[in-house]
Amino acid sequence: MDEKITIVEIAKMANVSTATVSRIMNNTGKVSEAKRKLVMDLIDKYDYKPSQIAKTLKLSKSNTVGFIVPHINSPYYAQLFYETEVIAQKQGYTLMLCNSESDKMLESKILKEFIAANVRAIVFLGGRLDDMECGKKYISEIENVNQKIPIISCCEVPNLKCVQVYQETQKSSGELLSYLSKSGYRDVALLGGYGNIRTTQKRREEILNNAEKYGISIRREIIECDYSVSGGNHAMQEMLKKGEVPQAIICINDLIATGVLNEANKHKLRVPIDVAIVGYDNLDISQYIYPGITTIACDYTAYANAIVSAINNLDNMECNSRIPVQTEFIVRGTT
Repeated sequence: MDEKITIVEIAKMANVSTATVSRIMNNTGKVSEAKRKLVMDLIDKYDYKPSQIAKTLKLSKSNTVGFIVPHINSPYYAQLFYETEVIAQKQGYTLMLCNSESDKMLESKILKEFIAANVRAIVFLGGRLDDMECGKKYISEIENVNQKIPIISCCEVPNLKCVQVYQETQKSSGELLSYLSKSGYRDVALLGGYGNIRTTQKRREEILNNAEKYGISIRREIIECDYSVSGGNHAMQEMLKKGEVPQAIICINDLIATGVLNEANKHKLRVPIDVAIVGYDNLDISQYIYPGITTIACDYTAYANAIVSAINNLDNMECNSRIPVQTEFIVRGTT
Protein backbone atom coordinates (compact mmCIF):
# COMPACT_ATOMS: atom_id res chain seq x y z
CA MET A 1 0.00 0.00 0.00
CA ASP A 2 1.30 3.45 -0.89
CA GLU A 3 2.46 5.31 2.21
CA LYS A 4 0.33 8.25 1.07
CA ILE A 5 -2.91 6.43 1.68
CA THR A 6 -5.99 8.64 1.46
CA ILE A 7 -9.12 8.90 3.54
CA VAL A 8 -11.06 7.62 0.52
CA GLU A 9 -9.03 4.39 0.55
CA ILE A 10 -9.53 3.98 4.30
CA ALA A 11 -13.30 4.47 3.81
CA LYS A 12 -13.42 1.89 1.00
CA MET A 13 -11.63 -0.75 3.04
CA ALA A 14 -13.95 -0.17 5.99
CA ASN A 15 -17.07 0.05 3.77
CA VAL A 16 -18.04 3.41 5.25
CA SER A 17 -18.14 7.00 4.03
CA THR A 18 -15.24 9.40 4.36
CA ALA A 19 -17.44 11.44 6.68
CA THR A 20 -17.62 8.45 9.03
CA VAL A 21 -13.84 8.07 9.01
CA SER A 22 -13.50 11.77 9.80
CA ARG A 23 -15.97 11.60 12.69
CA ILE A 24 -14.23 8.56 14.15
CA MET A 25 -10.86 10.33 13.99
CA ASN A 26 -12.32 13.46 15.58
CA ASN A 27 -14.48 11.53 18.06
CA THR A 28 -17.67 13.30 16.95
CA GLY A 29 -21.07 11.74 16.28
CA LYS A 30 -22.38 8.29 17.19
CA VAL A 31 -20.55 5.36 15.64
CA SER A 32 -20.74 1.69 16.63
CA GLU A 33 -17.76 0.34 18.53
CA ALA A 34 -17.19 -2.37 15.93
CA LYS A 35 -17.03 0.16 13.12
CA ARG A 36 -14.86 2.52 15.18
CA LYS A 37 -12.39 -0.29 15.92
CA LEU A 38 -12.26 -1.37 12.26
CA VAL A 39 -11.49 2.16 11.07
CA MET A 40 -8.94 2.85 13.81
CA ASP A 41 -7.17 -0.47 13.11
CA LEU A 42 -6.87 0.49 9.44
CA ILE A 43 -5.59 3.95 10.37
CA ASP A 44 -2.97 2.40 12.65
CA LYS A 45 -2.03 -0.27 10.12
CA TYR A 46 -1.38 2.21 7.31
CA ASP A 47 -0.28 5.08 9.54
CA TYR A 48 -2.84 7.37 7.94
CA LYS A 49 -2.43 11.07 8.78
CA PRO A 50 -4.84 13.62 7.24
CA SER A 51 -3.47 16.88 5.94
CA GLN A 52 -4.25 19.89 8.10
CA ILE A 53 -6.27 21.42 5.26
CA ALA A 54 -8.42 18.33 4.80
CA LYS A 55 -8.89 18.07 8.55
CA THR A 56 -10.06 21.65 8.76
CA LEU A 57 -12.55 21.12 5.93
CA LYS A 58 -14.01 18.02 7.58
CA LEU A 59 -14.34 19.69 10.94
CA SER A 60 -16.14 22.63 9.36
CA LYS A 61 -18.86 20.45 7.81
CA SER A 62 -22.22 22.09 8.36
CA ASN A 63 -25.62 20.69 9.16
CA THR A 64 -26.74 21.53 5.63
CA VAL A 65 -28.15 18.65 3.58
CA GLY A 66 -28.29 18.77 -0.22
CA PHE A 67 -31.58 17.71 -1.80
CA ILE A 68 -31.83 16.94 -5.53
CA VAL A 69 -35.28 16.53 -7.11
CA PRO A 70 -36.19 16.27 -10.82
CA HIS A 71 -39.11 18.71 -10.65
CA ILE A 72 -40.27 20.48 -7.47
CA ASN A 73 -43.52 21.36 -9.26
CA SER A 74 -44.42 17.66 -9.04
CA PRO A 75 -46.86 17.30 -6.10
CA TYR A 76 -45.18 14.04 -5.11
CA TYR A 77 -41.67 15.48 -4.85
CA ALA A 78 -42.95 18.69 -3.32
CA GLN A 79 -44.82 16.82 -0.57
CA LEU A 80 -41.89 14.55 0.23
CA PHE A 81 -39.46 17.46 0.35
CA TYR A 82 -41.79 19.50 2.56
CA GLU A 83 -42.30 16.66 5.05
CA THR A 84 -38.56 15.98 5.16
CA GLU A 85 -37.72 19.64 5.65
CA VAL A 86 -40.16 19.99 8.57
CA ILE A 87 -38.64 17.00 10.38
CA ALA A 88 -35.05 17.88 9.47
CA GLN A 89 -35.36 21.47 10.72
CA LYS A 90 -36.50 20.24 14.13
CA GLN A 91 -33.27 18.26 14.35
CA GLY A 92 -31.05 21.18 13.40
CA TYR A 93 -30.59 20.54 9.69
CA THR A 94 -31.02 22.99 6.83
CA LEU A 95 -32.07 21.56 3.46
CA MET A 96 -30.60 23.00 0.27
CA LEU A 97 -32.99 22.22 -2.61
CA CYS A 98 -31.91 21.97 -6.26
CA ASN A 99 -34.03 21.03 -9.29
CA SER A 100 -32.25 18.87 -11.86
CA GLU A 101 -34.97 18.68 -14.54
CA SER A 102 -33.73 15.05 -14.89
CA ASP A 103 -30.77 16.50 -16.80
CA LYS A 104 -27.72 14.34 -16.06
CA MET A 105 -25.24 17.11 -16.83
CA LEU A 106 -27.09 19.46 -14.49
CA GLU A 107 -27.18 16.74 -11.83
CA SER A 108 -23.39 16.42 -12.09
CA LYS A 109 -23.00 20.17 -11.71
CA ILE A 110 -25.23 20.16 -8.62
CA LEU A 111 -23.26 17.28 -7.08
CA LYS A 112 -20.02 19.24 -7.52
CA GLU A 113 -21.62 22.30 -5.91
CA PHE A 114 -22.74 20.22 -2.93
CA ILE A 115 -19.23 18.81 -2.53
CA ALA A 116 -17.81 22.36 -2.63
CA ALA A 117 -20.39 23.42 -0.02
CA ASN A 118 -19.20 20.51 2.18
CA VAL A 119 -22.77 19.43 2.96
CA ARG A 120 -23.35 16.69 5.50
CA ALA A 121 -25.27 14.43 3.09
CA ILE A 122 -27.02 14.48 -0.30
CA VAL A 123 -30.56 13.15 -0.75
CA PHE A 124 -31.12 12.18 -4.39
CA LEU A 125 -34.68 11.72 -5.69
CA GLY A 126 -35.45 10.42 -9.18
CA GLY A 127 -33.40 11.70 -12.07
CA ARG A 128 -30.61 9.41 -13.25
CA LEU A 129 -31.25 6.96 -10.43
CA ASP A 130 -34.77 6.32 -11.73
CA ASP A 131 -33.60 5.94 -15.33
CA MET A 132 -33.02 2.28 -16.20
CA GLU A 133 -31.08 3.32 -19.32
CA CYS A 134 -28.70 5.60 -17.44
CA GLY A 135 -25.09 5.10 -18.50
CA LYS A 136 -22.57 3.47 -16.16
CA LYS A 137 -20.48 6.63 -15.86
CA TYR A 138 -23.38 8.54 -14.30
CA ILE A 139 -24.04 5.77 -11.78
CA SER A 140 -20.30 5.52 -11.05
CA GLU A 141 -20.28 9.24 -10.38
CA ILE A 142 -22.83 8.71 -7.59
CA GLU A 143 -20.61 6.07 -5.97
CA ASN A 144 -17.55 8.29 -6.30
CA VAL A 145 -19.33 11.23 -4.71
CA ASN A 146 -20.57 8.89 -1.98
CA GLN A 147 -16.94 8.36 -0.95
CA LYS A 148 -16.70 12.09 -0.18
CA ILE A 149 -20.25 13.02 0.85
CA PRO A 150 -22.77 10.32 1.87
CA ILE A 151 -25.59 9.98 -0.68
CA ILE A 152 -29.08 8.75 0.16
CA SER A 153 -30.89 7.40 -2.90
CA CYS A 154 -34.68 7.57 -2.83
CA CYS A 155 -34.89 4.96 -5.58
CA GLU A 156 -34.21 1.26 -5.21
CA VAL A 157 -31.27 0.72 -7.56
CA PRO A 158 -29.76 -2.80 -7.67
CA ASN A 159 -26.00 -2.96 -7.04
CA LEU A 160 -25.72 0.77 -6.32
CA LYS A 161 -23.34 1.21 -3.38
CA CYS A 162 -25.00 3.88 -1.28
CA VAL A 163 -27.75 4.09 1.34
CA GLN A 164 -31.18 3.66 -0.25
CA VAL A 165 -34.53 4.71 1.24
CA TYR A 166 -37.50 3.87 -0.97
CA GLN A 167 -41.19 3.01 -1.11
CA GLU A 168 -42.06 -0.70 -0.86
CA THR A 169 -45.27 -1.35 -2.82
CA GLN A 170 -45.23 -5.15 -3.13
CA LYS A 171 -47.63 -5.80 -0.23
CA SER A 172 -50.00 -3.01 -1.25
CA SER A 173 -50.05 -4.25 -4.86
CA GLY A 174 -51.20 -7.66 -3.61
CA GLU A 175 -53.92 -6.02 -1.53
CA LEU A 176 -55.08 -4.03 -4.55
CA LEU A 177 -55.31 -7.11 -6.76
CA SER A 178 -57.09 -9.07 -4.05
CA TYR A 179 -59.62 -6.25 -3.64
CA LEU A 180 -60.25 -5.94 -7.39
CA SER A 181 -60.72 -9.69 -7.67
CA LYS A 182 -63.20 -9.86 -4.78
CA SER A 183 -65.08 -6.89 -6.26
CA GLY A 184 -65.55 -8.73 -9.55
CA TYR A 185 -62.99 -6.91 -11.72
CA ARG A 186 -61.27 -9.33 -14.10
CA ASP A 187 -60.33 -7.29 -17.17
CA VAL A 188 -57.69 -4.74 -16.09
CA ALA A 189 -55.45 -2.36 -18.05
CA LEU A 190 -52.26 -0.59 -16.95
CA LEU A 191 -51.92 3.01 -18.04
CA GLY A 192 -49.30 5.76 -17.93
CA GLY A 193 -45.64 6.26 -17.27
CA TYR A 194 -42.66 5.02 -19.30
CA GLY A 195 -41.05 1.59 -19.29
CA ASN A 196 -37.50 2.94 -18.90
CA ILE A 197 -38.35 4.54 -15.55
CA ARG A 198 -37.32 2.25 -12.72
CA THR A 199 -40.20 3.03 -10.35
CA THR A 200 -42.76 2.66 -13.13
CA GLN A 201 -41.35 -0.67 -14.28
CA LYS A 202 -41.29 -1.99 -10.70
CA ARG A 203 -44.97 -1.12 -10.19
CA ARG A 204 -45.94 -2.74 -13.48
CA GLU A 205 -44.00 -5.91 -12.71
CA GLU A 206 -45.62 -6.26 -9.29
CA ILE A 207 -49.07 -6.10 -10.87
CA LEU A 208 -48.24 -8.36 -13.83
CA ASN A 209 -46.44 -10.98 -11.73
CA ASN A 210 -49.31 -11.37 -9.26
CA ALA A 211 -52.41 -10.91 -11.42
CA GLU A 212 -52.89 -14.59 -12.26
CA LYS A 213 -52.84 -15.47 -8.58
CA TYR A 214 -55.99 -13.37 -8.11
CA GLY A 215 -57.72 -14.45 -11.31
CA ILE A 216 -57.18 -11.11 -13.05
CA SER A 217 -56.30 -10.68 -16.72
CA ILE A 218 -53.98 -7.74 -17.45
CA ARG A 219 -54.17 -6.37 -20.98
CA ARG A 220 -50.89 -6.71 -22.85
CA GLU A 221 -50.86 -3.25 -24.36
CA ILE A 222 -49.84 -0.50 -21.95
CA ILE A 223 -50.68 3.00 -23.11
CA GLU A 224 -47.79 5.20 -22.03
CA CYS A 225 -47.87 8.91 -21.24
CA ASP A 226 -46.10 11.46 -19.09
CA TYR A 227 -46.86 11.66 -15.38
CA SER A 228 -49.33 14.59 -15.50
CA VAL A 229 -53.09 15.09 -15.45
CA SER A 230 -52.99 16.04 -19.14
CA GLY A 231 -51.00 12.86 -19.81
CA GLY A 232 -53.82 10.87 -18.24
CA ASN A 233 -56.35 12.77 -20.38
CA HIS A 234 -54.55 11.95 -23.60
CA ALA A 235 -53.90 8.30 -22.66
CA MET A 236 -57.58 7.77 -21.83
CA GLN A 237 -58.59 9.35 -25.15
CA GLU A 238 -56.31 6.89 -26.92
CA MET A 239 -57.78 3.98 -24.98
CA LEU A 240 -61.33 5.04 -25.86
CA LYS A 241 -60.40 5.25 -29.56
CA LYS A 242 -59.10 1.67 -29.47
CA GLY A 243 -62.49 0.31 -28.46
CA GLU A 244 -63.68 -1.68 -25.47
CA VAL A 245 -62.97 -0.08 -22.10
CA PRO A 246 -61.58 -2.46 -19.45
CA GLN A 247 -63.40 -3.08 -16.19
CA ALA A 248 -60.60 -1.37 -14.27
CA ILE A 249 -57.62 0.86 -15.07
CA ILE A 250 -54.54 0.94 -12.84
CA CYS A 251 -52.72 4.24 -13.41
CA ILE A 252 -49.07 4.75 -12.54
CA ASN A 253 -49.86 7.74 -10.30
CA ASP A 254 -52.77 9.83 -8.99
CA LEU A 255 -52.23 12.68 -11.46
CA ILE A 256 -52.72 10.33 -14.40
CA ALA A 257 -55.70 8.75 -12.61
CA THR A 258 -57.22 12.24 -12.28
CA GLY A 259 -56.86 12.81 -16.04
CA VAL A 260 -58.40 9.40 -16.75
CA LEU A 261 -61.32 10.16 -14.42
CA ASN A 262 -61.86 13.53 -16.08
CA GLU A 263 -61.97 11.97 -19.54
CA ALA A 264 -64.25 9.15 -18.36
CA ASN A 265 -66.71 11.73 -17.05
CA LYS A 266 -66.63 13.60 -20.37
CA HIS A 267 -67.66 10.40 -22.14
CA LYS A 268 -70.48 9.68 -19.67
CA LEU A 269 -68.75 6.62 -18.27
CA ARG A 270 -69.98 5.83 -14.77
CA VAL A 271 -67.13 5.40 -12.30
CA PRO A 272 -66.80 2.79 -10.83
CA ILE A 273 -69.77 1.01 -12.47
CA ASP A 274 -68.54 1.18 -16.08
CA VAL A 275 -64.85 1.46 -15.22
CA ALA A 276 -62.88 1.50 -11.97
CA ILE A 277 -59.79 3.68 -11.61
CA VAL A 278 -56.76 3.25 -9.34
CA GLY A 279 -53.71 5.46 -8.82
CA TYR A 280 -50.52 5.59 -6.77
CA ASP A 281 -49.03 8.05 -4.24
CA ASN A 282 -52.12 9.39 -2.38
CA LEU A 283 -51.70 12.99 -3.49
CA ASP A 284 -54.06 15.53 -1.91
CA ILE A 285 -56.02 15.74 -5.15
CA SER A 286 -56.95 12.05 -4.87
CA GLN A 287 -58.86 12.73 -1.65
CA TYR A 288 -60.80 15.81 -2.71
CA ILE A 289 -61.71 15.08 -6.32
CA TYR A 290 -65.07 13.33 -6.76
CA PRO A 291 -65.28 10.43 -6.49
CA GLY A 292 -62.13 10.02 -4.44
CA ILE A 293 -59.38 8.02 -6.16
CA THR A 294 -58.48 4.59 -4.82
CA THR A 295 -54.70 4.58 -4.45
CA ILE A 296 -51.58 2.86 -3.19
CA ALA A 297 -50.53 5.52 -0.74
CA CYS A 298 -47.11 6.87 0.06
CA ASP A 299 -46.79 7.60 3.80
CA TYR A 300 -44.94 10.90 3.36
CA THR A 301 -44.33 11.40 7.07
CA ALA A 302 -42.90 7.90 7.52
CA TYR A 303 -40.79 8.34 4.38
CA ALA A 304 -39.45 11.69 5.59
CA ASN A 305 -38.70 10.24 9.02
CA ALA A 306 -36.76 7.40 7.37
CA ILE A 307 -34.70 9.87 5.33
CA VAL A 308 -33.85 12.04 8.34
CA SER A 309 -33.11 8.96 10.44
CA ALA A 310 -30.68 7.81 7.75
CA ILE A 311 -28.99 11.24 7.80
CA ASN A 312 -28.64 10.98 11.58
CA ASN A 313 -27.22 7.45 11.47
CA LEU A 314 -25.01 7.47 8.38
CA ASP A 315 -21.96 6.85 10.54
CA ASN A 316 -23.43 3.57 11.78
CA MET A 317 -24.78 2.30 8.46
CA GLU A 318 -23.22 0.12 5.81
CA CYS A 319 -22.65 1.87 2.47
CA ASN A 320 -25.22 -0.37 0.75
CA SER A 321 -27.95 -0.21 3.43
CA ARG A 322 -31.54 -0.63 2.18
CA ILE A 323 -34.46 0.98 4.04
CA PRO A 324 -37.93 0.17 2.60
CA VAL A 325 -40.89 2.35 3.61
CA GLN A 326 -44.19 0.49 3.48
CA THR A 327 -47.14 1.87 1.49
CA GLU A 328 -50.87 1.52 2.20
CA PHE A 329 -53.76 0.50 -0.04
CA ILE A 330 -56.64 3.00 0.35
CA VAL A 331 -60.10 2.37 -1.13
CA ARG A 332 -62.15 5.37 -2.30
CA GLY A 333 -65.00 6.06 -4.69
CA THR A 334 -63.35 5.17 -8.01
CA THR A 335 -63.51 1.47 -7.19
